[in-house]
Amino acid sequence: MGRRRKRQISRPAPVSLYCLPYAGGNAFSYRPLEACRPPGLTVSGIELPGRGRRSGEALRHSLEELADDAFAQLRGNLGTGRYALFGHSMGAALAYLCLQRIRDAGLALPEALFLSGKAAPGVIQDKGRHRLPRPQFIEMLHNLGGCPPEILQHQELLDYFEPILRADFQAIETWRHRPAEPLPVPLVVLVGREDEVTRDHAAAWSRETSGEFQLHEFDGDHFFIHRHWTRIAALIAATLGLAVS
Repeated sequence: MGRRRKRQISRPAPVSLYCLPYAGGNAFSYRPLEACRPPGLTVSGIELPGRGRRSGEALRHSLEELADDAFAQLRGNLGTGRYALFGHSMGAALAYLCLQRIRDAGLALPEALFLSGKAAPGVIQDKGRHRLPRPQFIEMLHNLGGCPPEILQHQELLDYFEPILRADFQAIETWRHRPAEPLPVPLVVLVGREDEVTRDHAAAWSRETSGEFQLHEFDGDHFFIHRHWTRIAALIAATLGLAVS
């Protein structure tokens, strides 16, 4: 009898997921996603100036400047394999702006753009929260739910994080969207059912893509992601054709 040939199992090529931080966040903000990532997915956080490993650098108060910085970090890694972008809240706007820069530079486009907890450009009027006095600013952070109580109740930690948070809020609240051609990339939008960013606000992202559009709702407020990392990882895996661990 002839020797049986082993069946070759085809596995999808690995994907790098580059994550853009929300206001006050850093390169480690998406560690929970990394912990439940599917096989074949690498999660890498982008570090913005003035925080984390770049604490010694000056903060930026412009979303376009932050996007320029993030794009400069990304571009050297593009064209070497499959990749996607993910961003929550401010990070969603940064991911969107990075993709515009990637397209305009003629670089390899991502497999998908994952945007979470952010209304489409021009949908919600800015609130000027970065100008609030400290007591009201802290109350606003508490109501948003993304800032740990130990930071809000610890004077030294608050003294460190408050300038970062104010700079980030200023960047997002003073940004003015310039309409551009729809992006030829699948766009997957995530929104919390109890968030001030409503389903309609999130659905308006559909006009920013000429590719496939998906909208997924999750229980929770603005930082619903912290309750649903396993489900989010499964959604990313399904979108990118990766096996769920």
